[in-house]
Amino acid sequence: MKSNLKKYLLSGVMLGAAALTLAACGSGSDDKKASGSSDKTDVTLWITTDSKKFYTKVLEAFEKENPDINVKVVETEDAKAQENVKKDPSSAADVFALPHDQLGQLVDSGVIQEIPEKYADEIKSDQSETALVGATYKDKVYAFPYGIESQVLYYNKKMLSEDQVSSYENITKNATFGANLKAVDAYKIGPLFMSVGDKLFGDTGEDVKGTDWNNPAGVSVLQWIADQKDNSGFVNVGDDYISQFENEKIAAFESGPWDKEKAIEAVGEDNLGIAVYPKMTIGGNEVQQKAFLGVKLYAVNQAPADGDSKKIAADYKLASYLSSEAVQEAQFKDETRNIIPSNTTIQEADYVTNDELANAVVTMSGSDYSVVMPKIPEMTNFWTASAAVLSDTYNGKIKPDQYQAKLDQLVKDISGDK
Repeated sequence: MKSNLKKYLLSGVMLGAAALTLAACGSGSDDKKASGSSDKTDVTLWITTDSKKFYTKVLEAFEKENPDINVKVVETEDAKAQENVKKDPSSAADVFALPHDQLGQLVDSGVIQEIPEKYADEIKSDQSETALVGATYKDKVYAFPYGIESQVLYYNKKMLSEDQVSSYENITKNATFGANLKAVDAYKIGPLFMSVGDKLFGDTGEDVKGTDWNNPAGVSVLQWIADQKDNSGFVNVGDDYISQFENEKIAAFESGPWDKEKAIEAVGEDNLGIAVYPKMTIGGNEVQQKAFLGVKLYAVNQAPADGDSKKIAADYKLASYLSSEAVQEAQFKDETRNIIPSNTTIQEADYVTNDELANAVVTMSGSDYSVVMPKIPEMTNFWTASAAVLSDTYNGKIKPDQYQAKLDQLVKDISGDK
C-alpha cells in the first residue's frame, strides 16, 4: 500500500482534487450519506487549527485506498486535546491529534486504550526510539507518533562562527546569549537539571518519587543560574527576544521550529545559523545541555464507537495511516506543516538531513541531547513549582545557603507530597 499512497500523496492530481475532498470531509458529509453512502463507516478526525488544507490532500489517498470509510475533519486546538476529549468522550472525535505529555492523563482516565499489537509492532519497527517512548505509557503503546519537536540554537552568523556555538562559554565570551531567567519558562530551563545527570520522575519519567534534583548537581544548577546575572555575555530577554536578535543585542537564543521564520525575518536567511544545543560548564564540569523532546501523536477514542468493532477498526486504520512514512514525508515537505518526522526512514532521507533545522531537531532527539518530556499526571505539579524556584534564584530571592532546602521542597512539590 505504501507505494500507492506515495503516488497519490505526491502527485499533482491531488491538488486538483483537494476542493472535492474538503467538501467530503467537511459539511458535505451529510450529502454523501444522502447519495447512498450509508454503508460507509464514518470517522471523525480532530486536527490542529489551520491544517485542514493539508489533511484534505492526504485524505484523498486514504479514501481511495479505503472507499468504505468516510472521514470528517474538524479543526481544534490540539494543545487542548485532553481537555476537549475528556469533557464527553462519547461525543468527541474518534481519532485526534495531541502532544505526548497528555497521554498519561488520558490513559489513567480510561479515555484511550492500548493499541492493537499489529500496530504497536509497526510503530516499534518504523518510528524512532524516542518517538516510541512518547507513545508508550506503563510499558504499553497507546498512540501513533507522527512527528517530533525540540528546541534548537538559533544564532547570527555575522556575530558567531559554527565552532563558537558548540560551547555556551564561547558564545558568551565572543558575543551574547539571550534567555529569560527573570520569569523562567520551565520547559526551556528545567532540562538544565537533566543536563547534569539528574532525573525528572526517574529513568522512565513515570516514577512519581523519582525526581532527584535535591543533590549536589542540582545545587550547582541553581548556582549556575545565579551566576548568569554577572555574566556580561548573558542578556535577559522576555517576549522581545526576536527584536533583540534583530537589533543584534543578542547573537544567539534557543527556541523551537515555530520561530524559524521569525528568525529569518530578523537577520536574513543567509545570516541565520541553526545548531544543536551547546555544551556548557556547570559545577566545574562540562556537560551537554539538554532540552525537552516532544512527540506529536494521534490517538483513538473508542467511546463514540460504543463497541462497534468495524468502526473501531476503521479508527485505528486511519490513525496508522496518518502516522505512516508516506504521510510523514508529505507533511515535512508541505510548507504549511513542515513537521519534523519521527519515522526513521524519513529522518535519514536527503531532504531531511540537508535541511539545517530538521537535521538539528533529529540530532537533538537523541538521548545525548534531550529527554522525552514525562507524561504522567504529576507533570502538572512541575511547571509552576520549578519555574518559581529558578526565577527566584536568578532574581536573588533565594540565596546560596538556601539552595538545598529549596530543592528539597521542590522535589516534594513536584511529586505531589504535602
